[in-house]
Amino acid sequence: MSWRHFLYVLYQTTRASFLTQEKNSSLGLIWHLLNPILMTAVLFTVFSNVESLRKIDHYQLFILIGLIHYNFFINSTTRSSSYFLTSRSLILNTTVPLELLVLRQTCVEGLTLFIEVMLVLVLGIFMGAKFGSALLAYPIVFFGILALSLGASLFLCGLVVFLSDLNYIWGLLCRMLFFITPVFFSPEVVGEGMARIVIQMNPLTGLIWLAREALLYGGPIDLAHASQALLGPFLVLILGGMLFHAVKPKIPDYI
Repeated sequence: MSWRHFLYVLYQTTRASFLTQEKNSSLGLIWHLLNPILMTAVLFTVFSNVESLRKIDHYQLFILIGLIHYNFFINSTTRSSSYFLTSRSLILNTTVPLELLVLRQTCVEGLTLFIEVMLVLVLGIFMGAKFGSALLAYPIVFFGILALSLGASLFLCGLVVFLSDLNYIWGLLCRMLFFITPVFFSPEVVGEGMARIVIQMNPLTGLIWLAREALLYGGPIDLAHASQALLGPFLVLILGGMLFHAVKPKIPDYI
């Protein structure tokens, strides 16, 4: 399959999957916005009285930016592995590249993230957020989190066929991941020590920091910090791609 044909099939399958999610919904795209907005309201209500967090400018948007990127990663990976298992007929009866079935769901969730980022920008205008040249750096964040999610999805889809309990294990790990991802707090809050090291090792930490600088605080963005934030996601993409490529010939026999 040529690259042009691959991209065409990817576009059509992504479009069909995205529209399928909305066809039986009376509210349509609004559902994509309700979850992060409601979660932001809950987190803001619970944590806004914590003294160290009250010092954060535009705390509502601070939480919202962290939440939509965390949700994107979780939804993209969990739904990719779940839908991959339910695509048995496609895997066995078509010549569609298996990577496309994983990339399709990442693109669907990417459309949702794009809509949510537009919402953040609109809210930021009304709340007086600082937009500057750093806003132009946001595509780096977008492609970085796409790479991270796609790499993790390839890893999961490559193994879930052989390990049926992997989706349950991943769901548990995702709930734990929420508490070491700076969604409702800044990494500086935990001080120094092991907790800070664990948070900094989380690939989502650097991406969320970049997203907040680009969408909320206006930078400046240090090139070294930006490069460091992208290193983890692209390593995950490479490792996930290598594992998926290694097991791909065996997938039709086990699914």
